[in-house]
Amino acid sequence: MPRPLLVVGDVQGDAERLAGALAAYPEDEVDTVFLGDFFQGGPPGAAGGAAAARIARERRNSRSILGNHDLLLLCVLEEVRLGNTPEVVLAGDRRSLAEVWLWRRGDWADLRAVADDPALERWLRELPLMLLLEDGTLVQHSDDDAYVRLGDDVDSVNARAREALTSPGGAWKVFWHTVGRRAFDDDTERLERHLARFGARRVIHGHTPHRGDRPSARHEGRLWGFDGCFSRYWNRDGSGAGPVGATVALLPALDGAAPAERPAGRDPRESAT
Repeated sequence: MPRPLLVVGDVQGDAERLAGALAAYPEDEVDTVFLGDFFQGGPPGAAGGAAAARIARERRNSRSILGNHDLLLLCVLEEVRLGNTPEVVLAGDRRSLAEVWLWRRGDWADLRAVADDPALERWLRELPLMLLLEDGTLVQHSDDDAYVRLGDDVDSVNARAREALTSPGGAWKVFWHTVGRRAFDDDTERLERHLARFGARRVIHGHTPHRGDRPSARHEGRLWGFDGCFSRYWNRDGSGAGPVGATVALLPALDGAAPAERPAGRDPRESAT
């Protein structure tokens, strides 16, 4: 019998809460998919993003993909090493990408942790952008179809992204394919085209916050969102974290799945990269 599939959405640095959530699902009893965004949003100075990434890397029977916040950390790491600040950043009122990153809950301790751990950095750079699971579930970080600009199938998308991540400036280019939101909300045809292009039956994603007590679903269960505002540290006053089960939850089987209702309204964190 196949193991149930546990999906972990955006952790954003709250490694302590992640460890507690995973304890309820022994790693040999479930398969686990991490939807990226390990970094950016944890307790300052704690390197919670690096700790969360290590949890994902070391967990048995698990797979992970890259999120935009993971890519942004790699961009900042490259800027610090090589001094190549993207022109679009310098055109604004910031002096460096690192300054933008710190303003958006980046943590120097995370940067040092990754820089000092070549194996962890290599693991991040080798993560795919997309996965196509055996049951036809398409795994991607953002609820957007910009991935198609990198390739016409999952293998092509991942190969082009991995190649880019080995060259200077490549992480910045890949980053912009992972930041779009709500492309499919009210556009069933767009979702169906995306599914058909990648040979999938449904999409699961993180990235776009929801305010439910369980993962959100739309389009008769063909679009599932797992960003339930997991981190307790994203807001400076410590408020706003959602329930654990809104981000870390078992995915219903395709046949007979009962989709949850998607909450109305938007979260202010949607404006963040």
